[in-house]
Formats: sequence, structure tokens, C-alpha cells
Amino acid sequence: MLAIHFGPFNNGDAWQAVVTGLVLVAAMAIQNAVHRVHLGSAPPSTLMTGTTTQVMLDIADSIYPRQGTQVQTARLTQMSVNVVVFALGCAAAALLYARFGVRCFVVPPVVAVLALIVRLSEPQAAS
Repeated sequence: MLAIHFGPFNNGDAWQAVVTGLVLVAAMAIQNAVHRVHLGSAPPSTLMTGTTTQVMLDIADSIYPRQGTQVQTARLTQMSVNVVVFALGCAAAALLYARFGVRCFVVPPVVAVLALIVRLSEPQAAS
């Protein structure tokens, strides 16, 4: 909402840009914390640099196997899918921004709310 209201930012040092950036950093921190607490066995969604590095290391290990190491095929597959989906999301975001400007920032919260509704509508497993 801040980016839509105040953006686009011609001056990155203006208080509006700084506050918007800080709110976005806080949102990323929350996403990272939620992942670590609730999705610990899934590949990280906030650390594409680390994920991409691990994918490249796994590919290198599969091409040039080292003695005593085993390629983690399941991890390579799962992380590769994450990188591809991330790239597709970046492309979609760029297209939305080119078409709608900062108003495209409405899409992520709408998708999150829809995902939450789907999650909450699933039947709960008996404990």
C-alpha cells in the first residue's frame, strides 16, 4: 500500500521511500522466520542465492562426481523447481509492473489471502 500510495520514488532518500523499504525488509524477515519455523524441511523461498548456489554445486557433483560424495537428486530436483518458479514469478512481476506500474503490488497480498483461504478450508487431520 505504501508503494502504491507514495511511489514511484524519484528520490530514494525521501522518507516515503525509506519507510516503504523498511516495511518491505520487515516483510521479508517475517517470511524468512515463518519458513524456518513452519517449513523447515522445504527449500528456502527467501534465499535464492543460496538455493541457486546449491543447485549449481549439485549439478557440478553430478557431472564430476567426487570420491565419497553422492548426488542428492531429490534435493537437486526440488531446488531446481524452486529456481524455475522464482524466475517465472520475476518475469510475471516485471510484466505486471510494465503494464500497471506500482499498482501491481496489490497482487501478492491477494494471492496470499487466497492461499490462506484454501489452506483454512482444507479438512484438519485428527491428532
